[in-house]
Amino acid sequence: MINDLVDLAMREKDHATYNMLQWFVNEQVEEEASADEIVQKLKLVGNEGRALFMVDRELAQRKFVEEETK
Repeated sequence: MINDLVDLAMREKDHATYNMLQWFVNEQVEEEASADEIVQKLKLVGNEGRALFMVDRELAQRKFVEEETK
């Protein structure tokens, strides 16, 4: 549905909305890549307890970085 909104903004030449939607699309792509990376690590370690502990510890150390407003 987000792609439909992007298409509509382009057709309507609504540049401000298009720009905001592009930001949203880019954020979604980044988040999906991040989630996929985690899933791939979990598939790699399987049910190995120590490896799962290490992945858990690594994920716990992630920091939220708030994007600066422009």
